[in-house]
Amino acid sequence: MRPERVHGLSDEALMDRYARGDGAAFDELFARYQERAYAFFLWRVGSAEHAADLYQELFLRIHRARERYDPGRPFAPWFFQIARRLLIDALRHRGRSREDLALDAGCAESGEPGPERRVAATEQAAAILARLSAVERYVLVSAKLHGRNYTELAAELGKSTVAVKKLASRAVQRLRAGDRVVGEPAVP
Repeated sequence: MRPERVHGLSDEALMDRYARGDGAAFDELFARYQERAYAFFLWRVGSAEHAADLYQELFLRIHRARERYDPGRPFAPWFFQIARRLLIDALRHRGRSREDLALDAGCAESGEPGPERRVAATEQAAAILARLSAVERYVLVSAKLHGRNYTELAAELGKSTVAVKKLASRAVQRLRAGDRVVGEPAVP
């Protein structure tokens, strides 16, 4: 196997080669996914330092799981599933706070003057979004606030595009109806 010939390979082929010991294949995958992985964590945790720690841990977990990768399946959903699990573990470890929910909501300034109104708007958005499950919240905020397309979210979540669209639609319906996820506490 010639390590210098990895640039034109698919992500799946690169991961397969890496699992068999090709370090150049890993370098290429790392180059392709490093910015997306870091942004994935930074957007969710709001701290460059914490995002960098999670980002490094992600690639360590990818390394540890390399033999379990099935090259017949898409790489990106597998990669982001590991990233999501790592994020969930990290959030459970440090506990979720009201500030975390505001970060999840991706709240920007309300456009109204004064910091008190911005804080109130952020808390209100967090309370509304707390009615949704974590995945519903993520899809809704990603699609509606950040303009990400459903196909990209589907690949990241390991679901079909239709399933992600239905998830977003049901989340909006639940918000309109005022429903809450059973078992998840409301934000006080």
